[in-house]
Amino acid sequence: MKTIQVDQPFAVFSDVHGNLPALEAILADIVRREIACTLCLGDLVGYGPSPNEVALLVRDAGIPTLMGNYDQGIGFETGDCGCVYKTDEQRAEGAVSLDWTQRVASEEVKAYLRTLEDHFVLQTPGGDILAVHGSPRRINEYLFEDRPASAMERMAHEYPYPAILFGHTHVPYARRVGDTVFVNVGSGGRPKDGDWRVCYALVDPARPREGESFVEFVRVPYDYERLLADLATTPLITSFAAPPEVEGG
Repeated sequence: MKTIQVDQPFAVFSDVHGNLPALEAILADIVRREIACTLCLGDLVGYGPSPNEVALLVRDAGIPTLMGNYDQGIGFETGDCGCVYKTDEQRAEGAVSLDWTQRVASEEVKAYLRTLEDHFVLQTPGGDILAVHGSPRRINEYLFEDRPASAMERMAHEYPYPAILFGHTHVPYARRVGDTVFVNVGSGGRPKDGDWRVCYALVDPARPREGESFVEFVRVPYDYERLLADLATTPLITSFAAPPEVEGG
């Protein structure tokens, strides 16, 4: 666990998954907005063509970063990314991604991934905020927005923070359950909510007890054609959401 003092609005992104053009677009947008503090909730690698470049860019920028399930699998060479696949197509994509990423990731990057934290406690003017990758309970637990309120209430009771930040599902949302606001910051590399633009969150640490309004989701377009060109140099068969003009041919 790492404790971080945060007094001003900050940016949070997650699940870049080797998409370097997307990460560069997000970081440029954060700089443009003059946001002083940025956090990453993990899954720097996997699926995308630039695992080393993404991991080293985040490391060299000094961005406090959590370990995602994919980071854990690659960093410790477990042979498993902790992912859940529902179709044969997803399993095929996942198998190629895991094998290729494991082979291509440098020893320097694997060593860095092994140093990442499992969660942050953010000390803010509005109270402590918990930041995790999947859920407070497990690194690879999927907290979808439609999870029954009773299950979310139990988690809020077990982890009594005014807000919990996480990623992993690649779908952004903010949902208040009891005295806790659950915030999925979306995906900074491979969104799955029907919007091809990558996503990050702006959080006002003075307002977590005010409900969902204390977070703003920012969507950022990026150089999709560059991503495709990079993917073409690899055996990866992973799909990334395409801009409307590409989808339409």
